[in-house]
Amino acid sequence: MTEHEKIEEMIRQKEEAPIALDRARTALVIVDVQRFFTRPDSEFAQVFQKLAPGALDGYFRRVKSVVLPRIQELQRCFRSLHLPVIFCIFGSYAEGGEDLPGWLKDFDKLGLELLGRRPNPVVNGESWQVDEAVAPLPGEIIINKTSSGALSSTNLDQTLHNMGVTSLALCGLTTAVCVGLTARQAADRGFRVVMVSDACTEMSEEMHEASLLSFSHVFGQVRSTEQLTRFLASANPDSAAVGTASRAVS
Repeated sequence: MTEHEKIEEMIRQKEEAPIALDRARTALVIVDVQRFFTRPDSEFAQVFQKLAPGALDGYFRRVKSVVLPRIQELQRCFRSLHLPVIFCIFGSYAEGGEDLPGWLKDFDKLGLELLGRRPNPVVNGESWQVDEAVAPLPGEIIINKTSSGALSSTNLDQTLHNMGVTSLALCGLTTAVCVGLTARQAADRGFRVVMVSDACTEMSEEMHEASLLSFSHVFGQVRSTEQLTRFLASANPDSAAVGTASRAVS
């Protein structure tokens, strides 16, 4: 076995452990599933189309055919069990993006050069909105962030503690950036975290798999939508078929 294969085997054995979430105190956190990252005609997509035409074709196929349907399954499961569903989305409060960190200002600068306009979304703008396929229900919490990791620029930590949440299921866009960093930040703050493998994606499948592998190495666990929904529903006999039924109608 190569060095990498040995590490993969070690992680595989670790992942055989039961899911470590507290069923009754688990929240679903949906990260950056907004038009900016889900639509092939968004400014995000247009910048990369200028840089490398076709580079994001596979990404957008996975978002539409896999990620959004799996997030819908997760939403149905959590809502049926009366567990919190929380949305973290990204956008600047300042019209010109002055409140964004340097690396996001760099992306704005690149967009200005390639498109003639600033690409990053502004709060309440069209591209800032959550994708309609996974829209929040009335009363569900929406938290705006001006950073990659949600715990860097929001009160998400305090909100979760106030709600009595100790465990998180993370999904959204993208695996290696905002979802992965938020998951790591949450783990560092004492939350039990599962990244839902088929409810997030990355620009390439290789980047996606590498991000999940590095997360599961030390920070938490990686599970599929079906595995997680079955685990959660198993504590509630009335919802035992949530995962299977959700997949059947998706």
